[in-house]
Amino acid sequence: MKKRLFLTGPSGAGKTTIIRQALGPSLAYAGGFVTERVLDEQGKLLGFDLLPAAAALSGQGFQRWRFLDYSGPQPSKDNEVFRSQGVRLLQEAEYYPFVLLDEIGGFEMLIPQFRNALAELLNSDLPIIGVLKGPENAAAIKSRFGLGDKFTMLTDNLRTVLGRDEDTVVLKVKSPGDPVASRIAKAWTEEYAPK
Repeated sequence: MKKRLFLTGPSGAGKTTIIRQALGPSLAYAGGFVTERVLDEQGKLLGFDLLPAAAALSGQGFQRWRFLDYSGPQPSKDNEVFRSQGVRLLQEAEYYPFVLLDEIGGFEMLIPQFRNALAELLNSDLPIIGVLKGPENAAAIKSRFGLGDKFTMLTDNLRTVLGRDEDTVVLKVKSPGDPVASRIAKAWTEEYAPK
């Protein structure tokens, strides 16, 4: 089993769910980060928060940083979250037995400090499991936030580098509960995540 596994595919395909189910209690030992959708009581999207990876177990007791805010008339993004907290979480990941990156390939790729910290982590020997934003999702972000061609180049480059890396598997999830992706994520967990 290769040391790095990234699930990709359309929104709603169940990528995050597959990883969290495979990891189960091992999430407590994960370095890295998770991103979580925040909804109000009526189910309206308020935004997306960045949290330490271990927060995927319950989300309670962990600090959250809102990096996409949908509560106002126009959606807004906060680059500082990834410039500071995102970089810190990537750098601290070396102290954990494995890393969860849920998810990468969004507007954070425009932030040089984050890109550099991510490159260092990807060049390390640490086992990594995560979600890689697909090209269709990246195109939607580009359109929504008016991001330029540099964004497309950086996100395409990330997918290309990961796709060519001999220690990385990028697996397309076709539908919620995808049996192939679930089986591979469980096998990765058995090999690399402490129980």
